[in-house]
Amino acid sequence: MSSKRKMTLVITGGGTGGHYYPAIAIADAIVRYADSLPGSMRITCHYIGSRYGIERRLAPAGAYPHTLIPVKGFSRYLSLRSVIQNILLPFRLLYSLIKVHALYRKTDPVATIATGGYVSGIPGMVSRQRRIPLFVQEQNAFPGVTSRMLAKHAMGFFYAYDEVKEHIKHDVLFIRSGNPIRSQIVRIDTREARERMGLDPDKFTIFIFGGSQGSLNINNYIAKRIESWIVKYDIQVLWQTGTTSFDMLQHQHGEHKSIHLKSFIEDMSAAYSSADMVIARAGALTLAEIEQMRIPAILIPLPTAAGNHQYHNAKALEALGCAVIVEEREFPDFPINSHLNDMIRDPENLRRMSEAYPRREDNAADTIAKSIINQLQSFYAWS
Repeated sequence: MSSKRKMTLVITGGGTGGHYYPAIAIADAIVRYADSLPGSMRITCHYIGSRYGIERRLAPAGAYPHTLIPVKGFSRYLSLRSVIQNILLPFRLLYSLIKVHALYRKTDPVATIATGGYVSGIPGMVSRQRRIPLFVQEQNAFPGVTSRMLAKHAMGFFYAYDEVKEHIKHDVLFIRSGNPIRSQIVRIDTREARERMGLDPDKFTIFIFGGSQGSLNINNYIAKRIESWIVKYDIQVLWQTGTTSFDMLQHQHGEHKSIHLKSFIEDMSAAYSSADMVIARAGALTLAEIEQMRIPAILIPLPTAAGNHQYHNAKALEALGCAVIVEEREFPDFPINSHLNDMIRDPENLRRMSEAYPRREDNAADTIAKSIINQLQSFYAWS
C-alpha cells in the first residue's frame, strides 16, 4: 500500500461532552499512532455529530472535518414543542440517513468508531449496511441504548467498567480500555492555573461543575449556601454553571469577589489545576478527568441517569477513598457542609484522598487507537 494513500475513519458520538470529548480523544490518538507507523498508512478522521448537541459549538473549532445531522432523541415531555419534535423525528432520521450514506460514498471510510449518544446510531447502521468495521466505546457502567444496539455488530467493544458486560448479551470482543480523555487535560502549576482563571493564587479553591451543560439542581442547592461557605471556610469558588443557570447566578452572586462564575470553561486544565477539590456530577468523562488530575471530590450522581450508572461510577472512586458521594435525595437532610469541613480543615485527609487515586500506565485513547489500527491491519491485510 502506498504511504500516500489517504484513508478515512468516521468518528461519531455526541449530544453531551461525555460523548463528544472521548470521540475527539480517540481521533487524536488514532492519527498520532498511525503517523508513528513506518510509512504504512495515512489516516484522517471525519467527525459526525448532532446539530443539537454540544458539538454544534465545538466541532467547527476542532481539528477534523465534520458533518452535523439533525438527530435528537424521542421527547417524553408533554408540551407542544415536544409533540412537534416527535412528529418531525422520522423526517429528521430519514434526512440524516440520506446525508450519512452520501458522506460514506464520498469518503469511503475504512471504519466507524461510535462513542454513544443518539447521533452515533445512524453512522453505525450505515457502517453495518456497507460492511465496514464498526467499533464501540462505552463510557459508563450501564451502556446507553445506542451502544447496546450497535454492540452486536461491533468488531470491538471498548469499556471502562466491568458491569457493562452484564448488559451486553451479544457475542462481542470486549476490550477493557478505560475512558479516553482530551490530551489537553494536563496538570499545570497551581498558581499559574489560578492566574489564568482570574483567581486569588493563595486561596483554597473549590471547582464546582455539573458536566458540560451544568446542573440546575446542583446550582440551586449551592446558590443558597455558597456565601455562607465562603465566610465559614475563607475559600474561593470557580463555578461552571452551564448556560441555562448562568444569568440567574450572575444576578445573585456575580458581584462577589470570591465567586467566579463561568457558563462554560474551555481551559479545563487550568480549571482542574487551580482546584484543591471539586464538587461535580459523576459522569464517566468527569471521573476519568478528575482521576487523571488526582483531585479529591464530592460527587453528586445524576439520579435520572440510565441504570443509575453515575452512582455506580462514583461508588468505585468512593471505595478507593478518592471521593465521597452525596445523593440529591439527601440534600435536605445531609448537607455537604460536613464533607467540606472534613476536607478543607484537614489537609492531611485531602492529601490522602488525592494519593488514593490509582496510577495507570496506559492511556485509554492510545490503547483504543492501537487496538483499532491493529485490527484493521488484519482485516484489510495491510502491510
